[in-house]
Amino acid sequence: MEDKKLTHEEKTQQYSTWGDKLLQHTDVLYSIQTNKQFKPITIQLAPNEMCDSDCPFCSVAGRPLKSFIPFRKIKKILSEFKDLGAKSLEISGGGNPMLYRDKDEKKDINDIIEYAHDLGYKIGIISNSHKLKKLKVENHEKISWIRSSLIKLDEGFEPEDYDFNGFPYEKLGFSYIIYETGGVPDELSRTGRTYAGTTVETIEKIAKLVELHPEIKFVRLAGNCLIKGNNQLVKDKFKKIVEAVDKYDKFFIKDIANDDTPYNDGCYVGLIRPYIAPDPHGGDYRVYICTSHVLQKRTYDLDYALGSIDDIKGIWKRANEMYKEKGYPYEIKGNEGKNWCDNCEHCFYKFNNKLLHTVANEMEDKDFP
Repeated sequence: MEDKKLTHEEKTQQYSTWGDKLLQHTDVLYSIQTNKQFKPITIQLAPNEMCDSDCPFCSVAGRPLKSFIPFRKIKKILSEFKDLGAKSLEISGGGNPMLYRDKDEKKDINDIIEYAHDLGYKIGIISNSHKLKKLKVENHEKISWIRSSLIKLDEGFEPEDYDFNGFPYEKLGFSYIIYETGGVPDELSRTGRTYAGTTVETIEKIAKLVELHPEIKFVRLAGNCLIKGNNQLVKDKFKKIVEAVDKYDKFFIKDIANDDTPYNDGCYVGLIRPYIAPDPHGGDYRVYICTSHVLQKRTYDLDYALGSIDDIKGIWKRANEMYKEKGYPYEIKGNEGKNWCDNCEHCFYKFNNKLLHTVANEMEDKDFP
């Protein structure tokens, strides 16, 4: 029997956080509803802000570039979140996490992977590295997936230049942002580099890369998240082009249409999918409620921070107490946990928050097993 060909929407559900993946975690939903306690599921960790690209669509182009988390603090972060119930770790950016290095302790990305694996985390990595040689081969089995950005194709690399150092293709996905620049550098560029923007030839290069590595899981294309509703515009413009080159059924355009606004009635995702990133001015690292908040200023914003990484268990204790007392676990700018559209221009966790709001506030007569 021939496998069903998945739609762009179905692939969005399968290969991104957008949608109903929370239904896989009935233990967390049960805890929210019955015990009035939120528990973390996935930790999004930006261990460093250094990057070897200067993308014109970078959502955190104004970040403190020299910031990194000392390895001893990473160990503390991962241990405390594990105590709270966290299951998976997404090593992301910020910068390019493959470049992480604690010179004093002589630790790198491999040490993060090994420590997280020993704690029992499932591990995923988001990177723009065109080479995976920084990963020790013996650590490949400890990683569940890697999503590699293809921005290097716009920086002079060819499909044949990519070297994945033996990393299993069935755990590897590609990601590419479709964008335009007008031929001028980004206003927050630190290098003054000019990017030409996406062309038909770019998509053909990606197709060539897939042809060279047809066992990869997927190629996720998305619009420029700095432009509201851009995914729909990208889909309208590029869908036919993508379908024409997609010989291996690997491509999909992230299908969220124009629906990148917040869920107005509540935000909860920060307690199940917290984002660990630096203070916008450097120094102390913070627990932020989401990755979407950076799109408003293109750097981290303390208004959206739940607290310091030195107070992780205290943050969850206070948030759960607030939820029991007031019906919401946190607020920003005095919004009492509602009217989020007034405070957030962009949000890529809308449906997560809608589901969590329903479980937390509207299902008292239902029980998750």
